[in-house]
Amino acid sequence: MNLTPNEILIICLVALIALGPKQLPETARKIAKGFGQLRRQSSQLRAEFTSVVDQAVEESHDQELLRRAKETDSCASQDPNPRDLQ
Repeated sequence: MNLTPNEILIICLVALIALGPKQLPETARKIAKGFGQLRRQSSQLRAEFTSVVDQAVEESHDQELLRRAKETDSCASQDPNPRDLQ
């Protein structure tokens, strides 16, 4: 959401008229504090989501490696060793 300077000025004037000069600073602090908390929670949620996704990818990769290792072992046990044939 991009606000132009004129839009910000209009919002401030409406807030000043609606709240008055005594309540405006306190209300602005509460709003800023709320945005700060929202930003922190958003960052925490993003970090937790990234951690869970990374862990799932790692587990999937490990499972794929194990599956390939089992396939390789089963193929090696089925194929005779060329040295054994001599």
